[in-house]
Amino acid sequence: MKREQLIQNIEKLKHVMPPYVLEYYQSKLTIPYSLNTLYEYLKEYERFFSWLVDSGVADVDKITDVSLSVLENLTKRDLESFILYLRERPRLNTHSTRYGVSQTTINRTLSALSSLYKYLTEEVENEDGEPYFYRNVMKKVQTKKN
Repeated sequence: MKREQLIQNIEKLKHVMPPYVLEYYQSKLTIPYSLNTLYEYLKEYERFFSWLVDSGVADVDKITDVSLSVLENLTKRDLESFILYLRERPRLNTHSTRYGVSQTTINRTLSALSSLYKYLTEEVENEDGEPYFYRNVMKKVQTKKN
């Protein structure tokens, strides 16, 4: 994908993200993460936050309204339900009758979520110099490698 198109796609995704994801994005630009990596991560966040809203885990109507407390209080069971959703949902953009995304996609999704959780629980500072919250449920979730 050309850089200009990549930037346009990133901007579209940024408009639907909660503020703390935008902070994460800005922080990772300083490292710098590649735009491709950030784009892929934002797509994974959109998928995850859409599931939070659609499944009722987050009692909101829009992704932008998913609060930090939803992430802080997410259970291991919730995350396992999300992984099962990924494994069982119909494939998009294909004529295949197979269900579920590949293990590679699941691993990328979990890597993106782990990165966000690490940022929120260890790297970011609120006005008191503390992370937004301490409980990192991603440390409890396992997946297999390919």
